[in-house]
Amino acid sequence: MFKRVISRLDVKNGVLVKGINLEGLRNLGDPEYFVDLYYKEKIDEIHFQDVVATLYNRDVLFRIIEKISKKIFVNVSSGGGIKNIEDVDRLLRIGVDKVVLNSAAVKNPSLLRDLVRIYGASTIAVNIDAAKIDNKYEVLIETGRERTGLELNYWIDKVQSFGVGEIILTEISREGKNHGFNLKLYEEMRRKIDVQLVAHGGAGPLDNLVDLFKICNLDAVSIASLFHYNYMKPNKNEKLKGSNLFSQLYSQQQKSGLSILDLKKHLVSKGVKIRL
Repeated sequence: MFKRVISRLDVKNGVLVKGINLEGLRNLGDPEYFVDLYYKEKIDEIHFQDVVATLYNRDVLFRIIEKISKKIFVNVSSGGGIKNIEDVDRLLRIGVDKVVLNSAAVKNPSLLRDLVRIYGASTIAVNIDAAKIDNKYEVLIETGRERTGLELNYWIDKVQSFGVGEIILTEISREGKNHGFNLKLYEEMRRKIDVQLVAHGGAGPLDNLVDLFKICNLDAVSIASLFHYNYMKPNKNEKLKGSNLFSQLYSQQQKSGLSILDLKKHLVSKGVKIRL
């Protein structure tokens, strides 16, 4: 089976944003502009995450997805603010292939069970934000703002028992820093998780990404800032409103982006089975 490279776009009030550790969000620009670029570079999947919908009950992202899904032909997934079956129905009607739950699954596990029963495992996924607290990984919700008291291992077992088809795991302490994934954590989780396992939060060094697939045997990687930075150059393009400040900050940190095609070619050269 082919491994996948996923582009994650965090959207707030219709604008692409990015932060570090799920905090300090900065505006990057028009998400449609970035989707067009990623689609041309053969991305395998686009994931839209509404980072404020759960907190403020906003549904701007629905309109963005409906527009974009009509002109791209790759899998589209979406999460954020999903509270009931009607929300899932609406997302699927506008072109989403897979719906990702996070806070709603923790607060209402029966909803997750019902969604899997109604739509099937391939349509329902769960995103888990985890942080190491007192030497144990705990599940956090509401974009990392709220502790749940749930141990990561317990919640993973619970989620799998409901029959979901995919788990996206984010280690919050590494999110947005581009230092690389915690291979020890993902290797351990791979032994526990029988369904599709996706890593998110921390994509950076190429060798680390290769090891994520070859050593940890993950099914996919979800990347945000590493791709975003590759396309942000100081300019006057209105579609990149806000990106000048962000790219300046990024250059001050002496970081650089990575193109999707370059990443995929590198993975293939290292023996990772992936579509070009």
